[in-house]
Amino acid sequence: MKVGLCVVCTGKYIKFLKNFVAGARTFFCPQHYLRLFVFADCEVTGSDVSWYKTAHEPWPGPTLHRYHSTLAARDELLRQDYLYTCDVDMGFADTIGDEIFGDLVATLHPGFVNKSRDQFTYERRPESRACIPAGKGVRYYAGGFQGGRSACYVSAMETMREMIDDDERRGIVPIWHDESALNCYLVAHPPTLVLPPTFCCQETRMIPGRKLLCLNKDHIALRT
Repeated sequence: MKVGLCVVCTGKYIKFLKNFVAGARTFFCPQHYLRLFVFADCEVTGSDVSWYKTAHEPWPGPTLHRYHSTLAARDELLRQDYLYTCDVDMGFADTIGDEIFGDLVATLHPGFVNKSRDQFTYERRPESRACIPAGKGVRYYAGGFQGGRSACYVSAMETMREMIDDDERRGIVPIWHDESALNCYLVAHPPTLVLPPTFCCQETRMIPGRKLLCLNKDHIALRT
């Protein structure tokens, strides 16, 4: 299989990129042909890398516009069999393989497992395209790792990009940015494969089966 892994990395987040790329090369679908799509404000080279120069934006621009950045490579992305996006400040803890293959793949957010729906931090403002009304939605998904079959996932990203653009035209930023748009999209288009929170696990949680780790960091320092 041809598998693409996309990562957006600008500004101070560049400090994570070297280890992310090394980890992906070792642990991410090693039995398949991996292509790394790097959207960064500094050049990244390698025979397995497609680099797309991406200007840095003030926070929350880099995450809010995740799908905008990634879709700059749309034609090349569609040449992959499967396609995933991952936060650059994630660490690889174990081999990730065919268990992630599905048409539309989402990851349970570790902060909301076993919590009731009224505790989810969905966007609730009805004027937002990312709004999930009370009584809707059954899970809360993490933006840190997502993907699927390339055609399905590119279509999802195009819709979420349009949702975010529509909100911005009206002066709205969803409460959790691209993650809010993702959760709203997945209410209308349920994922065909739901990954456990071991694919988006806090670094300090020593639970069995960890695959991807949310690395400890100073968010404020990185975003200013």
